[in-house]
Amino acid sequence: MVSAAPSARRRAADLLRLAIAFALAYAVVAVTVVLTRVPDAVDEDAVRRAATVPSPLPTTAPPTLALPPPTVGPVPRQGLADAAVAAAEAVSGGGGFADGPASAAPPGSTIAVLDRLTSEVAVGAGAEAGVLSASLSKLVLAVDMADRRRAEGITIGDVDVRLLQRALGPSDDAAMSALWSRFDGPGAAERVSARLDLDGLATPRDPSQWGEMVVTASAMLQVWEHLLDDVAEEDRELLVGAMAAAPARATDGFDQAFGLLSPDLSIEVGAAKQGWMCCIGGRYHLHSTGIVGSDDRFVLAVLTTTPAGRGWATARDLIDRMVAAATEALAPATEG
Repeated sequence: MVSAAPSARRRAADLLRLAIAFALAYAVVAVTVVLTRVPDAVDEDAVRRAATVPSPLPTTAPPTLALPPPTVGPVPRQGLADAAVAAAEAVSGGGGFADGPASAAPPGSTIAVLDRLTSEVAVGAGAEAGVLSASLSKLVLAVDMADRRRAEGITIGDVDVRLLQRALGPSDDAAMSALWSRFDGPGAAERVSARLDLDGLATPRDPSQWGEMVVTASAMLQVWEHLLDDVAEEDRELLVGAMAAAPARATDGFDQAFGLLSPDLSIEVGAAKQGWMCCIGGRYHLHSTGIVGSDDRFVLAVLTTTPAGRGWATARDLIDRMVAAATEALAPATEG
């Protein structure tokens, strides 16, 4: 009889080998699974979002704008004021006025010109010599009233405005006398001189005689410049407008269409204040001041005295020729 112990040992050994083989096989399978593991599923939404991000644009410099060159206006012509004075003196002889009391100075003439665009000032011989104002004092008083209205608060009523318009336009002497009395006319020359820091204006020796205020061509140039540049707009329009509306025949019947109001001038005249008087010292006083040219570019002051025995026609002829020559010299300012 065969013994059973060895068979049992063999079966145990076979079972052990089988278990070991099974364990090894399982380990191999596990390792293979790990090594061949499929990656997680792709996030398709993330892929789509990434696809929508625009790629960076190439870096380029911004386009250069071709700007037109700056527009430069024509340079204003210079030297015209000097030319006007020279032309007027060529007509008059350039004698000017002798120094001395205005009431005793010998006959003469002078001119002063301001170019407001270039700020050039040209004066003829005698432009600083005192001459009796005649009706130019009306402009001095009017400017003084306008300044005092703003600085001192003086009241200028409707009646006063009408008096100013009468005094400056048709050169009404009665209107001027009323204003002279109501607004301290005798003090006007001194106040305006102090305000404008100028020489050349003086109170009449007889304070009641406004036509004997002393003026110079240079001083009248500055009075006009102050009126145009410094006086309040409302007042400036009133005064300049009154002079611009001046009729050819004045209230006293005198024909004031001479000098800057001559109908024969070819240049544009914005406004003018004339003066005439006879016969202090045996002379005619005939003056013409005002603004001419495009945009009132030029201010002119032409003052003349002539012997009374020669008649008004001689006096008018002198100032007409002086003004005509001066304004013709200014004509290049209006050319293209």
